[in-house]
Amino acid sequence: MVDLADIFSTIGTILSFIMSFSPLPPIIKVFKKEEKIDIIPEGFLLFLILTRIVWGSVWIITGRKIALLNSVLGVFVCDVFVILYFFLYFNRTYLKTFFASIFLIFIEYGICYIGVFWGDYLTLSYIAMVFNVIMFISPGQKILRVIKEKNYKLIPIYSTVINVLVSSTWLGFGICINLISQIIPNALGVFFSILNTSLWIYFYINRDKEKEKSEKEDEVELVEK
Repeated sequence: MVDLADIFSTIGTILSFIMSFSPLPPIIKVFKKEEKIDIIPEGFLLFLILTRIVWGSVWIITGRKIALLNSVLGVFVCDVFVILYFFLYFNRTYLKTFFASIFLIFIEYGICYIGVFWGDYLTLSYIAMVFNVIMFISPGQKILRVIKEKNYKLIPIYSTVINVLVSSTWLGFGICINLISQIIPNALGVFFSILNTSLWIYFYINRDKEKEKSEKEDEVELVEK
């Protein structure tokens, strides 16, 4: 009999792997100097790596091979994007990027080693839950900035839309195995992803109105001067 949890984890693994490539479009734009580096969701990426490393430790201990595959693939792809982010952040300096990357990999290996050999799956799952929650809340500062500046470009729409599906799938997985530390963060993930998507749609639709309003305000200022 097919385990429903395995079905959810398989679908979640595929969707999570696709989501791992979501930072690619903004990174390409920054490389081409079409946009500034702040459109790259660096906080989301870093906490996504931490979350997958800790969950990977949980899946090693509990023997969930399909879920473990998701963590391994996700960390590898996200590492590539974080290294690219380092390269851009350090003004395309190779030496600083190299040392920052080595430090990142060292920290990742250390967390995984400690988790597998000195942790228990219940404690690790709650640590992962905290990282998950921070990961989903981290774009919150940009949400406030998006509302203030009415700039939909600050929302990484590719990762946001995919994350609705990813969080929903892993939420189903958490319900199947009755793991509260998997249910809570993914429920938050669904909520924040829908909120981000709604804001992006709203400000994207109204982008021309905001542009016209800004132009009129500039004209009034010129007349007053």
